[in-house]
Amino acid sequence: MKKLLLFTLLTALATSLFAEEIITPGTVRGTAQRQGIPIYVADFRGGAVSIADVVRKDLNIHGGFSVPNISQSDATKLSNAEYAAGTIYFDNWRNLGCALIGKGEVSGSSLTFKLYNTANGSAVMNRTYNMGSVSPRRVAHAIANDIVQYVLKEKGFFQSRLLFASGRGRAKNIVMTDILGGDRKNLTSGADLNTFPDWYPDHKNILFTSYRDNRAVIYKLDLTTGRTQKLLAMPGMNTSGAISPDGRQLAAILDKDGFPELYTYALSGGSHKRLSRGRENESSPAWSPDSRQIVFSCDEGKTPQIYIMSASGGGKKRICRNVSRYCTSPAWSPDGKKIAFVAQIGANYEICVCDLSSGNSVNVTNNPSNDEFPCWAADSRHIVFSRGGSNIMIVDSETGKTSPLTSGGSDTAPALEP
Repeated sequence: MKKLLLFTLLTALATSLFAEEIITPGTVRGTAQRQGIPIYVADFRGGAVSIADVVRKDLNIHGGFSVPNISQSDATKLSNAEYAAGTIYFDNWRNLGCALIGKGEVSGSSLTFKLYNTANGSAVMNRTYNMGSVSPRRVAHAIANDIVQYVLKEKGFFQSRLLFASGRGRAKNIVMTDILGGDRKNLTSGADLNTFPDWYPDHKNILFTSYRDNRAVIYKLDLTTGRTQKLLAMPGMNTSGAISPDGRQLAAILDKDGFPELYTYALSGGSHKRLSRGRENESSPAWSPDSRQIVFSCDEGKTPQIYIMSASGGGKKRICRNVSRYCTSPAWSPDGKKIAFVAQIGANYEICVCDLSSGNSVNVTNNPSNDEFPCWAADSRHIVFSRGGSNIMIVDSETGKTSPLTSGGSDTAPALEP
């Protein structure tokens, strides 16, 4: 069971009004029944209101926290009174439902942020950030990451950039945003279908599948220059490209042999290897964190199921058994312990997680809209996915808390920066 707070914070809050909201009961799957730690980040002094707002939004999509519904008027009045008195009214923040209160101040190019325990006024976190040429949103995501690290002792993911395909009908293009859908940038343009983006481990390049040649070809795109080049264009369809975490190989699905087959290609040039053989259809390859195995979907039993195979070839092993007759789109968690995948449950497609040590699987979404294309955040806890082919969502696999990252569009096939 994970410790959610520093020892001093646990001790101080044990007898507070909010103790019941901070304890960690057993894992809840599919419903956000577990209350996160109540935290509020007040607007910063020095004209950096937008930074605090982004931090609040970051924390609100993390199932380990909950942001109390405090009116802007009440928060402003209380903060102004505190600035005038030169103190923090912890009792007032506690009465507003806050176990933790964050305060920040901008002076020149520096931002000082402090996080306090409202039960006893002790400082949980005290950090200074150099604004410099960094965008305010980027600084806000860094603060949110540090809060997760200080309080939950877990890795934050808020600075990760998000790729996805966006557009209506056949015309879809690759878009890059921050974790909240801000700082939006179109990476491709035109009336063709561009989809299935993936990150290179250097964070400077991406790949994607494009139908601009009237067939599926895998392209590489340099994020610095914007230059694109063909990466894999064998006869037939080239799709579902995935770069190994060590940056040495590309896994992809090719149908040049008559059926969709799993291949690996050395990115240094030259060698390639066909890993699957037969009349079955393979799809959706994803790498293990150590780049030694590949998880993928195969319809050997007439409907797709999840299999693992060595990246050097050999027999495949079925996993995620006894879940559904239809399982696809696997994604390996960064810690190597879990596989997220899509399963048909009833009439809907849901995001599920398989624990590789026990073999047990649970669904972490439960929604009448179809959930597809899962990918893990760096903390191996949160999963980004598309819902209904229209919005990008994020779910906390420990609590089931689900939040939208984009809205009002036609967004699908997300890839979160590792």
